[in-house]
Amino acid sequence: MIITNILKYYKEKIELRLKTFLDEKIIEAEKISDSSREIMQHIKEFNLRGGKRIRSILIIMAYKSLGGKNENAIIDIAVSAELMQSFLLIHDDIIDDDDLRRGGPTMHKIYAEKYKNYNNLKKFGESMAIIAGDLLASLGNEIIAKSDFDDKKKLKLLQKFNKVVKLTGYGEIIDILSGLKTNVTEEDISKMHKLKTAVYTIEGPLHMGAIAAGASDEQLKTLTKYAIPLGQAFQIKDDILGMFGSEAKLGKPADSDIKEGKKTLLILKAIENSNKEQKEFIKNNLRSKNITKEEMMKIRKIIKETGSLNYSQHLAEKLVKKAKDAIKNSDFEKQGKDFFLEIADYIIKRDY
Repeated sequence: MIITNILKYYKEKIELRLKTFLDEKIIEAEKISDSSREIMQHIKEFNLRGGKRIRSILIIMAYKSLGGKNENAIIDIAVSAELMQSFLLIHDDIIDDDDLRRGGPTMHKIYAEKYKNYNNLKKFGESMAIIAGDLLASLGNEIIAKSDFDDKKKLKLLQKFNKVVKLTGYGEIIDILSGLKTNVTEEDISKMHKLKTAVYTIEGPLHMGAIAAGASDEQLKTLTKYAIPLGQAFQIKDDILGMFGSEAKLGKPADSDIKEGKKTLLILKAIENSNKEQKEFIKNNLRSKNITKEEMMKIRKIIKETGSLNYSQHLAEKLVKKAKDAIKNSDFEKQGKDFFLEIADYIIKRDY
C-alpha cells in the first residue's frame, strides 16, 4: 500500500465536495446580504487553502475498513471534519494572536486588513473571525444532518461531532492555563494532548467513520486504544515541528509556542534538565512577543543539549508503537488495517 497515493486520491475528492458545498452556501448567503456572502467567500478560501486532510481521510478509511460502501455519503461526513477543523483553527488563531495560517492570513487578519476605517481593527477582525468560526460549526452539523445515512446513524454522528468539539474546548482551556501555571507536569501535558489533539485529530474521526459503518462497541474501543496514543504522538511531533520546522512548510510562524508561553513537553523537559543559566534564559523568553531569531536559536540549542528533543522523539515513537500494537489484532479489513499501520508511521515521520 502506497499511503501517499491514498491520501492524494481522497484529498482531491474531499476538496471537490468541500468546494461544491461551500459554493452552495455562498449562493444561500447572497440572498441574505452582501456581508453574508462575503464571509462565506472568505470561509471557502480559508478551507481550500490546503492542509493534509488527515482527519477526513481517517473517517473514510474507518468506514471502508468496516465494510462501508456508500462513498458519496461518507465523503459528506469527512467534509464535516474539515469544517470542524477550520472552525477550531480560526478561533485558535484568535486565542494565540497569530497572523498566519496555511500560508495565508488568519481570518481575523483578513478582516482587519480589509476594513481599515474601523476604529479598533484588532477587535473588529477578531469579532468577524469568531462569527466565521461559529458559522463553520453550524455547517459541520448541517452537512451531517443532510447526509445520506439513516436517522439513527445521523443522530450518533451529530452527537460524536459535538462531543469532539466539547472535549477539544476542555483541552484548549488546559492549554491556555498552562501558560500561567508554574507547576505544569508531564501528566498535565499528556492530558491536554489527549483532549485537545488525540480526540479531535484521531479518535473522533475514526469513531465517526466507524459509526457510519455500523461499528460495534468493541470495534470503537479498539479504535480508541489505537487513536489516543497516536494522537498524543501527533501532538508531540507537532510541537517538535513548531519549534524546529520550516515556517514555509508549516504555513504558520515557527516561534508562536514560545511567544504564547506554551508549556510543551519540549519546554518542560528542557527546564527540568537545564542548568541555572539555561533555565533562566528559557523562563525569561517564554511569552516574549519580541523574541529575536538569535534568542530562538539559543532556545532550540538548549532543548537539544538538555536531551529534551531526544526524549520527546523517543516518547512519540513509543506511543506510535502502542497504537500500532492495538490495531494489529483487530478484525478490520486488511486494507483498512494496513492503512492505519502506515498512517501511524507517516504521522511520526512527517516534516509539516
